[in-house]
Amino acid sequence: MGDAFDAFEEQAGELAATARVLAVARVEGFDPDGAIVGAPVLLGFVCIHDQIRATAAQTIGYFKDQGVSVNVISGDDPRTVAGIAAQVGVEGAEEYVDATTLETPEQVADALRRYHVFGRVKPEQKKQFVVALQEQGHVVAMTGDGVNDTLALKQADCSVAMAAGSDAARNVAQLVLVDNDFASMPKVVAEGRRSINNLQRSASLFLVKTLLSMTLAVLFVLLPWQYPFQPIQMTLISAFTIGIPSFVLALEPNKERIRGRFLENVIVKSIPGAVCAVLGVLAVNAVGRLVLGLDYGQVSTLCVLLTAWVGVMLIIRLSVPFTPIRTALLVVVVGGTVLGATLLHGLFGIEPFTVPMAVLLAVCAVAASALFHWLYGVFGRWHEARLARWA
Repeated sequence: MGDAFDAFEEQAGELAATARVLAVARVEGFDPDGAIVGAPVLLGFVCIHDQIRATAAQTIGYFKDQGVSVNVISGDDPRTVAGIAAQVGVEGAEEYVDATTLETPEQVADALRRYHVFGRVKPEQKKQFVVALQEQGHVVAMTGDGVNDTLALKQADCSVAMAAGSDAARNVAQLVLVDNDFASMPKVVAEGRRSINNLQRSASLFLVKTLLSMTLAVLFVLLPWQYPFQPIQMTLISAFTIGIPSFVLALEPNKERIRGRFLENVIVKSIPGAVCAVLGVLAVNAVGRLVLGLDYGQVSTLCVLLTAWVGVMLIIRLSVPFTPIRTALLVVVVGGTVLGATLLHGLFGIEPFTVPMAVLLAVCAVAASALFHWLYGVFGRWHEARLARWA
């Protein structure tokens, strides 16, 4: 329409704040090249309003409360996008960017640091937006339902599509919402957090046993003593300090925000327990055999109980803050271990206690407790510092 649009651009802009606007005009005709002949006469506007779901604001609010930065990128007029974003509570919706003005990756990255609403975004630019956020250290989740979203969906760390969307979007998305309702995302996030957080805690228990077994297997090949654990004794340790706790911790609700990398989170919690268990076993063998003159059965008994004690300390650390379920778990773990070491001592090869055994176990348990909590604190502070640098 050329310069004729200037006469009603302001009015169209006001309408574009809440709707897609189509101007309808009458013209005298068109020349052979298709150009308009004469000045267009405005007849009116056709406004197409998007129906906002009743749960949209609540869903956006949930992600804001969880510390998630919400960006809206759309191919529509930026004024319309900003108006809708403001209605659902997107932070900074009053300031928006026309993506046609962003010509370089540097401009895109700079705009993403300052703004959250973008209009007239081309499909290839949506991918640039995702790449820029990833380069800034963000974990990016992308939602979309059209063919123009597929490049960004494929690039994102987590891609979510609607079941009613295009085939292309559904095929590249990692997650498809079959109810076509973004309000389901908080439940999806909660389930993902439960799975990953609980898996991290369970993996820490298993890794302690793995590191302990591997280290002791190598050391006792070189040392002049017999390996201190019998197979049936490892069953007692595995059942009450690994098997039952990991089963319970894996199933309980857990909505804590996921932080850091999975493997690093597991290793940081496992090393203190593994170090204390290995040093405790070596101390019991050295002092018990060389100083107190204990036999293999007595040394083996002390090693089993000391390892179980280290496992209990790790379970306590992983269970903080305590809930009724976690408290009951700790009672079962301690009670089961004590039951196995007393009433079922014959089954698990637990020898009757003597005074030297009791003294050695008490001293080693106190030393292991002090070392465990010190190491746990050191690794914890180091890990928190790394997480703070990533934040």
